[in-house]
Amino acid sequence: MSPVVKSNQNVKMDVKYLTLIIFICFLERIQGDLIKCPQNWGSTTTNALEGEHVRIRCKLCNLPVRSDFQTYGFNITWFKDTSKSGPVELSRETDRITFDGTSLGFWPAFENDTGRYFCFASNRTSRIMSINTTLNVQKNKREQNCHGSFYPFNSNVGESFTLRCPGLQEYSYKEDNIIWLKDCKHNVHTGTQYVIRKVEETSAGYYLCVLPLENGGVQYNVTRLLKLTTQEFVEPFKPKLIYPIEEQIELVLGEKREIECKAIFGYRMNEFCILYWIFNKNENDTVYESSERLVTEDNRKFLIRPLVFTEVKAEYLNQSFKCVLNCPDTYQIGNIIILERDKSETGPTVQLIKIIIITVATFIVVSVMYVRFKIYFVLCFRDFMSGDETLEDNKEYDAYVLLLKSHKTLLSAEEETFALELLPAILEQKFGYRLCIFERDVLPGGASASDILSYINKCRRLIIVLCAECMADDSSMYELMTGLHQALVERLIKPILIEYNPIGDITVLPQSLQLIWRSNRRVKWRSASLSQKSHFWKKLRYLMPEKHIKASEYSQNGRTIP
Repeated sequence: MSPVVKSNQNVKMDVKYLTLIIFICFLERIQGDLIKCPQNWGSTTTNALEGEHVRIRCKLCNLPVRSDFQTYGFNITWFKDTSKSGPVELSRETDRITFDGTSLGFWPAFENDTGRYFCFASNRTSRIMSINTTLNVQKNKREQNCHGSFYPFNSNVGESFTLRCPGLQEYSYKEDNIIWLKDCKHNVHTGTQYVIRKVEETSAGYYLCVLPLENGGVQYNVTRLLKLTTQEFVEPFKPKLIYPIEEQIELVLGEKREIECKAIFGYRMNEFCILYWIFNKNENDTVYESSERLVTEDNRKFLIRPLVFTEVKAEYLNQSFKCVLNCPDTYQIGNIIILERDKSETGPTVQLIKIIIITVATFIVVSVMYVRFKIYFVLCFRDFMSGDETLEDNKEYDAYVLLLKSHKTLLSAEEETFALELLPAILEQKFGYRLCIFERDVLPGGASASDILSYINKCRRLIIVLCAECMADDSSMYELMTGLHQALVERLIKPILIEYNPIGDITVLPQSLQLIWRSNRRVKWRSASLSQKSHFWKKLRYLMPEKHIKASEYSQNGRTIP
């Protein structure tokens, strides 16, 4: 029996030793276990400028409490991973690189500090590897051009906007010391945030926030560059139904017609809006709503939904057809009532005839008005524009007055009184013209044929006053022939023919005068022509050169010449 007992004791001892060995191996496995974050899980990048302070923090992915590692017995070890030699432990703290709890600080950072950093948090039971933090240290060129990596911000003109310096969570206790610089030059504020109470177009630009820090008696800066862009505030456009609203449309029975329902959506289409028609639908109806289409006009979106009548029937008359715009923020209904229109009134031939009649009538009325009141229009236009065609033509007189007279005329002297007294009294004293009158301006006995031609060449118009008999004697014949030659042959002067007394038979006139008679350059004198407002003086002014008359010269225009 004793061998059996010994055997059972040995088995018990073997189980105890085996359990102890398994526990020791499990403990050693726990102590040597390394917990890693998944590859590229939550990796971060930190940008810094050379010569400035920068700080990176040890960030673990599987630790429930990450704020205070030392409380839970963790020790932090930092490594820098370089492409050449692999991970290198940062074993000791220096004046420039410091270990502050779970963070690694550079006072300041240099370009050769660029690389990938990670840390291990370890205690007696486990080691936890942090996520990777890539540090990029760039040359500091902001003093020259205020450019580089920046944080974009956008604001509407006229609104209030607050700028906050991003990425300074590690220094929240010192944010009151932040200095704000506009375009990296002008100090605009000191404090945690910079508030622009009313944004203007000039508010746009670069803003540099500078946080000064001291370490070992030396001041370092942490800077962030912000770029603010501004834009005009555009009020959101609310979709609107623009057709139909409340319409009555006349249609001819049997015709085909398409009516469009149209809604405007501003600069972009609202995908949650629908446009549709509501009407009584039957199987045999000849009306249906077509598919909607989107069009762009003047950079705005329009949605159109046509209602198609393949044949207008009597049952559609006085029936309501409603178009509905249904959007999340609006619901609008437009209504159309169909009325009957007489087919005879809508034929294309009838419409064309109406258009032709209206066009011809309008043309006739305009033509008659122009012919009847042309002189008045031209004179009004001259007075309004204040033009003057007599300024640069080197002419001394506006008109040469030629009185065709006979011996009988000299006895009555009516035409001579008109030509020598009334005509210059109105044209010269009232309208500012300058006349050349042979009987008045040429000294007696001092005129020759060459002198007459010289005077005519100095004038812009030739006024011919016909006498009662129109039979010129030798005293005026040369003047007449010279003037007519200048007017009709050489076209150096424009003639004006004044019919002082009615002429019964124009065949007694020279051929050249007959040509002027038949033209529109003839003015007929009547007893009513004494008034300056009469047609005689208006047409005479119309035929005379365009000349600016001062307002003072019009003061007596409405008076009647005695």
